[in-house]
This record gives sequence, C-alpha cells and structure tokens, in this order.
Amino acid sequence: MYSITPFVLIILSLAVIIYIIIRKFPQLTLLDVDSISEVKTEKKKDEYFKRRAEEGSKKGGEKTRRLLVPIIQKFKEIQLKFRQYVGEIERKTIKKEKAVKASEPARQESLKVLLQEAKYSFEQFDWDSAERKYIEAIRIDGKNIEAYLGLGKVYFKQDQKDEAIETLQFVLQLDKENISALVTLGEIEEDKNDIEKAVDYYQQSMLLDQDNPTRFIRIADLLSKIEKYEAALEAVSQAVELEPQNPKYLDKMVEISVLCRNKKTAEEAYNKLRMVNPDNQKLEVLKSKIEEIE
Repeated sequence: MYSITPFVLIILSLAVIIYIIIRKFPQLTLLDVDSISEVKTEKKKDEYFKRRAEEGSKKGGEKTRRLLVPIIQKFKEIQLKFRQYVGEIERKTIKKEKAVKASEPARQESLKVLLQEAKYSFEQFDWDSAERKYIEAIRIDGKNIEAYLGLGKVYFKQDQKDEAIETLQFVLQLDKENISALVTLGEIEEDKNDIEKAVDYYQQSMLLDQDNPTRFIRIADLLSKIEKYEAALEAVSQAVELEPQNPKYLDKMVEISVLCRNKKTAEEAYNKLRMVNPDNQKLEVLKSKIEEIE
C-alpha cells in the first residue's frame, strides 16, 4: 500500500497558502503600484524617451521637408521648361509644315522648269549645263527618278562610266522596273565591251517590255558576237514574230540560222525574205550559204 503521508502534507501546505492570501488580499488590492518610487522613475524614463523620439521624428520630418522643398520646386521648374520647349517645337513644326504646303506648288514648278532646261541642254550636247540642272533638280527632290536618270545619261556621255552606273543603279533602287535605266546600263556595258552584262541588262528590260523588236535584234547581234548562235536565233525569232514583214529582221534570221546550221529555219526565213523584198541584192548569197548546210 502507498503511504498517504506525502499527500496529506501537500494538502496542508495548500491550505496554509490559501489562508495567508485571504488574510492579505484587502491590503494587496489597496496597494498603488504607480506610487512605488522605482516604478515612477521607470515611467518617467519611458515618457522622456517617447517624447525625445517624437521630437526627433518631428525634427527629422521638418528637416526632410526643408530639403525636399527646393528639389520639388526645381522639378516643377524643369517640368514647366520642358512643356514650354515641347510647345515651341510643336509650334515650329506646324509653322514649317504650313510653309512647306504653301511653297509646294512653287517648288514643283521650279523642279519642272529645271528638268525641262536639263533635257534641252542634253539635246544640245551641253553636258555641263545638263549636269548642273539635273543636280539642282535632285536638291529639290532627292528621289526624283527623271533627274537621276538624266544625270546618269549625262555621265555616260561624259565618259564617266562608273558614276553613270552608280547613278543608274540608284534609279533601280527607287524603281526596279525602270526600263530606261536597264537599257542605258546595257549600253554602258556594251561600250565597255562586257557583252554578257550588256545582254543581261537588255534581257531584263525585255521581260518588262516584250514588244520592242529592235531590242531583240540588239540582243541577237551581241549574242552572235560572242558566238552564242542558238540564243541569238531565239532573239531574232522574237523580233520576226513581232514584225514578220521586216526584211532586215528576215535577213538577219537567215544569217543566224546558217551559223546555227539550221537549214530548215534558214530556208523558211529566206522564202519570206524573197517574198517581201524580191530585189534584195543578198538573196543569191544567202541562198548559196543555205545550200552549203548539210
């Protein structure tokens, strides 16, 4: 069996403690904690530090405001100046646009006159004058194709081939289907004796304008020059198709057919030539050449 002595002792101790608290409770309730000197001192310290913190905060806020006021004022001044600057730019832009619109008819008229004068100078073989006029026209309109095209032709006439090529290639940048620029580039390359480049430019122009028999004949002549007879025959055939009664084209077709050793085509072209131009002095010569083809 367990001993009950410890349990009894615990009960008695609790009873004594309860008795003492009951006896002293009225005094404890009357005790004013705030009246204790140590507590008062601590409270004063707390109030002091709290007041110092509030004063420090106020002083810090006041100091920050004093620092920020000129910065904010400066920022406002910058904003104002920026708005004024933007407004001035807008006014100048609007004024400039109005001036451009007002002067546009006069500008176009000056351009028209310059191009006419440049063309006239070109036709009179006055290359220097034509060059000046075209350059003045370009100053007015930096993308005027007619001016660049004319200037390129002037350079070609002045034997400034590199400048001419550069100018005409710029025309093709503005208008990649400009036939006049392609043809002139072909003429320049032909003058340089670069036949293949010349043919290439001429062929590009023919893709854009297939109704020009004289250019087909030019291509045929150049291809014959570099002994590309089959391609030359195709070119002259295109010319004859466009103008089947042209004796010059038929004559050339017979000659190129002979060079190709194409007897059938040569005979067909010869018979057509004999029909349209029976007095042609070359008929007998051409006939002899055809008969030599095996």
